[in-house]
Amino acid sequence: MLMDASERIQEMMRRFEEQAQQAGQLKDKMQEVRGRASSDDGSVSVEVAPSGAVVDLRLSPEAMRQSHSALQQAILGAIRAATQNAAQQMDEVVDPALGERAEQFKEAFNAHSRPPQDEAPAGRSSGGDDEDFSHGSYLR
Repeated sequence: MLMDASERIQEMMRRFEEQAQQAGQLKDKMQEVRGRASSDDGSVSVEVAPSGAVVDLRLSPEAMRQSHSALQQAILGAIRAATQNAAQQMDEVVDPALGERAEQFKEAFNAHSRPPQDEAPAGRSSGGDDEDFSHGSYLR
């Protein structure tokens, strides 16, 4: 039996409302994602948002006893590990919800999260010589 125009419109509205609800739930789950990691010795702990922004950095008293270069490496290593952790969590949240559209979403998310090519972050060159730890995932 064929649906009349009114039934088709109602069905389209139902599907739209369902998709909007799923999108809202996905957004809420994504906002809860936080990558966390610590240095090997536990002197540095880092938490990052899905965008890669550092939202928490904790240094133990032992961290302050390290040389400046060792502390720098411990902080950067913890940030990289936390970023990878956040990317893995994002995969776990987004992939089931978006299925085959997940890769397209990741590309859009990465494009939105990165500064434009001609605009490097403060103190960084745009020469492209730093490593990409994202392994094809969300954070770069």
